Formats: sequence, C-alpha cells, structure tokens
Amino acid sequence: MAEKKDVQEVKTTALDRREGARADIEATRGEIFTAPDVDIYETDTDLVLVADVPGVSQEGVDLRLDNGVLEITAHRRETSNLPEPTYAEFRPASYYRAFSLTDEIDTAKIDAKLKDGVLTVTLPKSERAKPRKIAVRSA
Repeated sequence: MAEKKDVQEVKTTALDRREGARADIEATRGEIFTAPDVDIYETDTDLVLVADVPGVSQEGVDLRLDNGVLEITAHRRETSNLPEPTYAEFRPASYYRAFSLTDEIDTAKIDAKLKDGVLTVTLPKSERAKPRKIAVRSA
C-alpha cells in the first residue's frame, strides 16, 4: 500500500485555478460554483474519488486533466418548468473541484461514471505504485 502521505497529496490538494476565486463558493458570469462533497477510497490497484453532484446530468459534467491537475466541473439542470417559488432555499449552482495528482496515478486509464447524482472517478495506480510481493532467494 502506498504511504499515506502520497495518498494524502491527492486527497487534500484542492486547487482553484481561476484567478482570484475560491473553490468552495465562487460567483462568476452570473453563475455560482460550490465545492462538491468528495470521499476518496484506496484499494491495492486504484484510488476512487466519489463526488456528490445532485441535479447534474452526464452532459453537465466536464473532467479535464492538465499538468497533473484533475478538474471537475459540473452544472446542475435548470428547473425552469416550475413556477417562481414564493420561498426558495435551493439555488441553481455549479460544482468545481480540482485535485493535484502524483505520478503514481496512471492518468491514461482514468475512468468516470455518473449515476443518481454521484460521480465516481477511478484513478488507477501506476504499476510502480501497486503493492507487490518480492521473492526472497537463498544466498
């Protein structure tokens, strides 16, 4: 298993590459961005990132990998077919989160799936980062 500090780099490095912006809440061009809740799990072969993005369709998700940074942008669907509410706690917002990936991730094999408002991104470990058994020879 990889050392926790290597995994920790992937887990906690949330970056917002937009100039002068915050990753947790951002308003630009009339749109509000918020950081989705994310859980990260580690197996022997992968890191699995699970992000809650309720109200987002597959077409509304944009994943980009640039210079070792995985960016997740997701836009909620509008509910314009409903009448104007008298009182509203829900406001349409988009999600943005970015993670710095180490070279222990095989970026060519990253996979993503969206189901019921949950985005699951599988980040396969490179061969050198996977645990392996080392044979002991007699001297």
